[in-house]
Amino acid sequence: MNKRLLFLISCVACLAGWVVYGSLFRPSWFERTFDEHLARFPLAASMASRDPALREIFLSRTEAAFDGGGWVAANKALQISLATEVEVYADDEHINAITRAESVLLHDLENKPLACRTFLFAGGMADDLLPAQPDDTLVWYAHRAAMKNGFERRMNGNSWTQPDDPETIDVMRNLSQGPIAALTGAELTASTKYLDGDPELACGAAIKRSRNLMAMHDGDAARARRILMANTARIDIVNVISKICRELNDGWSCS
Repeated sequence: MNKRLLFLISCVACLAGWVVYGSLFRPSWFERTFDEHLARFPLAASMASRDPALREIFLSRTEAAFDGGGWVAANKALQISLATEVEVYADDEHINAITRAESVLLHDLENKPLACRTFLFAGGMADDLLPAQPDDTLVWYAHRAAMKNGFERRMNGNSWTQPDDPETIDVMRNLSQGPIAALTGAELTASTKYLDGDPELACGAAIKRSRNLMAMHDGDAARARRILMANTARIDIVNVISKICRELNDGWSCS
């Protein structure tokens, strides 16, 4: 084997090595530009700068959503992460304030079943909630206050144990039975079917659960609400966004 051939083989091997290195170890475009994009959400960016572990959670979840559904999915993944990783640490007062604000908004959306389901699964899409203002704004303020309170409590060492499946199921079952209003069989079916359920029935079920939640003792209500918030981590946001955007047929809202 002559020297020229050996040199060519060495070059090819080096090139292949760089390709493998680049694909396995170099940061992706999303990761390299993550902080720049996160800066559009100042509160989340501030949290990420103070808590590197939280930043990694935001990065991994939003990048996965972005790869599957673009920026709308990534932004919703960030919203879910803020709820499941930050808001759940908020005190009972802030948690219950979210429930009260969302209950009012759900009543506003009762006659707009698609917008109601959009709110339930994706937190609203662009201008879908405009008819419900200012209650939509009140919900945002309640969440924002809970984020701030929850983050400080998290940083101060307050603990939060993620619920297991039986605990989550118990909460969902209890909120479906009362104490104010029990869900009908049709409403339970619609809730169980997730995105494929009847949106009007799903919205009615959510309103009843909200009323039942507010009828509970403050401490119990806050605990149940935290479990429901933690359960939103199971949402397949890419699938949700895809279905909602098809139903809304509104390119501006889903761009």
